[in-house]
Amino acid sequence: MRPLRKTVGLALSGGGANGLAQIGVLKALEEENVPIDCIAGTSMGALVGGLYSSGYTAQELESLAISLPWHKLVSLNNDAPRTSTWLEQKSIRDRASIAIRFEKFKLVVPKSLSAAQTLTRTIDLLVLNAPYHTGHSFSELPVAFRAVTTDLLSGRRVTLDSGPLSEAMRASGTIPILYQPIERNGRKLADGGLVANLPVDELERFDAGYKVAIDTHGRMYTNSGDLDVPWKAADQAMSILTQVQYPQQLEKADLIITPDVGDHKATDFSDIRQMIAAGYTKGRLLAPVIRRNIQLAPRNDASIAGFSKSIEGIPDSAEYIEQSRMAKAIIRNETGVKKILNELLETGLFTRAYARLDHRSKKAVFVLEPLPRIDSIEVTGGPDNAVPEKEIVNVFQPLTGKLYTSAVATRSLEELIRLYRNKGYSLVGIESVSVTGKTLAVQLTSGKIEKVEIEQERKITKPMTVRREMAIDSTRAFRYEDAEKTFDNLYGTGVFNRVSLSTESPGWQEKEGNGTLLVRLDEKLPTVLRIGMRYDDTSNAQLLLDFRNENLYGTGNSAGGWAKIGQKNNRFNLEYSMPRIGNTPLTMFTRAFFDQRDFETRQLALIEQSGLQATGKARSLGIQRYGFTTSFGTRVSKNGRLTADVTAQNAQSYIRDTIDEPFATGNLTLASIGGQFIFDSRDSSFLPSGGRYTSIRYSSTSGLSGELDNFWQLAATHEENLSISSSVTLQLTALAGTSSEEVPLSEKFFLGGTGTAYSYRFIGLNDSDLIGNNIAVAGAMLRYRSPIQLLFPTSLTLSYNIGNVWERRSQMSASRLLQGAGAGLVWDTPIGPAQFTIAKPFALERDEVKDAARIDFDDTMLYFSLGHDF
Repeated sequence: MRPLRKTVGLALSGGGANGLAQIGVLKALEEENVPIDCIAGTSMGALVGGLYSSGYTAQELESLAISLPWHKLVSLNNDAPRTSTWLEQKSIRDRASIAIRFEKFKLVVPKSLSAAQTLTRTIDLLVLNAPYHTGHSFSELPVAFRAVTTDLLSGRRVTLDSGPLSEAMRASGTIPILYQPIERNGRKLADGGLVANLPVDELERFDAGYKVAIDTHGRMYTNSGDLDVPWKAADQAMSILTQVQYPQQLEKADLIITPDVGDHKATDFSDIRQMIAAGYTKGRLLAPVIRRNIQLAPRNDASIAGFSKSIEGIPDSAEYIEQSRMAKAIIRNETGVKKILNELLETGLFTRAYARLDHRSKKAVFVLEPLPRIDSIEVTGGPDNAVPEKEIVNVFQPLTGKLYTSAVATRSLEELIRLYRNKGYSLVGIESVSVTGKTLAVQLTSGKIEKVEIEQERKITKPMTVRREMAIDSTRAFRYEDAEKTFDNLYGTGVFNRVSLSTESPGWQEKEGNGTLLVRLDEKLPTVLRIGMRYDDTSNAQLLLDFRNENLYGTGNSAGGWAKIGQKNNRFNLEYSMPRIGNTPLTMFTRAFFDQRDFETRQLALIEQSGLQATGKARSLGIQRYGFTTSFGTRVSKNGRLTADVTAQNAQSYIRDTIDEPFATGNLTLASIGGQFIFDSRDSSFLPSGGRYTSIRYSSTSGLSGELDNFWQLAATHEENLSISSSVTLQLTALAGTSSEEVPLSEKFFLGGTGTAYSYRFIGLNDSDLIGNNIAVAGAMLRYRSPIQLLFPTSLTLSYNIGNVWERRSQMSASRLLQGAGAGLVWDTPIGPAQFTIAKPFALERDEVKDAARIDFDDTMLYFSLGHDF
């Protein structure tokens, strides 16, 4: 039983970043003890309202709002984080700028710019880790909840009151065109702001006695220059639509709370604290008004003036003396029966209260049921040893051996669940609560997943391919980290637009969902054409075309080919990749390749070997290789791989210079066996802000034509990216390699330039300037991401490297080390990075270095490139 009052309903509006001011209003209402019985929300209001209804406090919502990476959540980027993808997928993504998908070789135009996977993942995880879960209906939550959406097919309002809670919140905030609609029961659901941005009328369906409208839609853009990106234009369109709806909705509200957000725009998440503070200020001002207006004076109250009054139900013992005294004081000082009962319930010390009146004898007996005395706690069930006993005891400290209220008892039970949530047990809940004697017995659920249901829109991917990526162990309690890993594994396969996890039933009808995890998958069309473009000052313009099936027969395997077309280099590859073989960590990759490139070098040793006169000028060389390679091995986590490989190829090298016909210097048929370990956890292949890259490779090669002795080669590369601050990253690199002496030109180490697929990075040298059998290089680059954009996001870099190549190991010495330093600008453009770098070489022993390589230390090197390297 609760005190007599009006039920309180909140209507939370949309408004993007402005909608976060509603958290401040909730915080103020909590502090003023204003009860909230139901919430109807639209867009950001649905997100705030849904999380609040599921048990998050206003303080917890404030901490979440401040800590969440909103720029990523609302981003239109559709790719999985690089750290979550297979190594094979990294290399494909790293070189392309555009992806076009086909269905049966028919071009498919995307219906939205993004599937909003990052937002989906975040909201799903928040709901999974909420204190309260729904079995089906949102009315089961401690605060009843409704999410308002729009069906794009009919244009009608659809109010969601059941099913996956996270999906309902996402649907309510899905802006058409920008984000992919949510499909449910044949409907395509999108932003509820199209039909009801401030859904006060939904509170009437709750039969709310007092309706509070919280309006945070803010103001429209008034400067045409502000509408510079699609999401701002979409926000403006939504704002225009809401202007028509508001008068009718506001008329239905008993109180309107409008936080002062000024000219703050819905797309600006830079000052969240200020938004929440604006909501808190207005909430504190109006909370007393709400408390006053929801009071109900008892109707037809019976007067018991002159009646004798007594109390039943409170045990006659010292443990209940405080409840008895408080009850007697309330009864003694009032004459209205209903008013007395209301005040008794307001104390929170009694679960029930009613009165028996005898008008003949003028006697009034008040029957009260006090909260039971609790001296000990017994918590059973749940995962073994998940939470220390001491922490559980501390949670119930406000109850044991002392006077407490029902609100205090509820908070203690909620804090018990929060203990398990903080330990990562997302599904542990309270199965039952009882009091035996003076012992409070709490029975917890196991928190295990007993059943997994998979829903696929296109049903392309085979169930085994899906289930092998799921971190589900039915023998133990489900953990938050299991959900994170399942998200990352499934989305990291690259075959899904969107992955969603929930524990609620998706249908409209009540059905058993206890212990069931629902996995909803929106699959990508597997046939894709990727296009990349690049221009640099060495190879001029280049074009990449990559066409493949990335989910062959629903297995997650990839088959296809790619071509690089340029004036000085051309590559053609046919590839088949199995990132995982069945349920094992084993992996396999095979390809047939053709690779031809022309380049210039100032390295004298190679020219002298050709028998031509060494002029000291840069000479034009060429290499052509074709053949096939197959590798087999095992994965080492998501980002690592250990493999053995076999390669057969024809390798030709020639000198071009100004001769009409190239002068051949080698035509060899080679067979190699080797092994390689690769680990790549970088968040980007070009100027990453975190992660590392390691590659160790050994190969042994034989010349099948008998013209070349067997030779071997060992090389190791490591790159470490250290985030010094949010805008500064330090990159450290090291490379070491050695070979036997009989190594053909095509297999040597190439050094110089800004780093490509052919030549290791060395600022201060031209591309492929130095060539040899042995190499040692170390480098460092400091990157600063500028807050000032020059057309595109802009970074400044400072680079330094030291090293050299040698033909023979006996020639290696510190005196021959070459050094280089430079500074550059990098722009993050839609077609890939654009970089301009200026650098200069130098050496401690200049003359000795000049003896080995034709380097002019007076030269200033200028580098420019646009697009990804491929």
